[in-house]
Amino acid sequence: MNDNSAYQNDQVVACLRALRETVDKLQELLGAPLENTMERFYRRRRELLTRLYATGGLDQKGLFALLDQHDTPHQWIGQQVKSGFIEKFPRTTGKDLYVATHKAVEELSLQEEASALVSASDETFTTDWDSPEDNAYDRL
Repeated sequence: MNDNSAYQNDQVVACLRALRETVDKLQELLGAPLENTMERFYRRRRELLTRLYATGGLDQKGLFALLDQHDTPHQWIGQQVKSGFIEKFPRTTGKDLYVATHKAVEELSLQEEASALVSASDETFTTDWDSPEDNAYDRL
């Protein structure tokens, strides 16, 4: 082995080490946002399905409004239907009803979250009902 060959081997090892460090840095940079994105996706799915469950179901117009409120594309519905988290039921009115499935309720613990959501709404309603502003309307 000559000096030139040893020098080339050292350079190759140095380049490989630099590449490995660069790849590690890229994974670190890409890993955190990707993880946050997935976490946000699952949190938003749980929130939307909880609201759907708490309402007892929504027609397409109501579901679209809910999705628009949360900056979620309407294609989300199809993804959740394919995943088995939403079912569509035809009604005699001609407007289909979209509901959270039993699978969604069980796997995502929607019942507990929906109960907390309803109790928070009830508390707000009760507080507002007994407010001085409301009492003024009661006297009219």
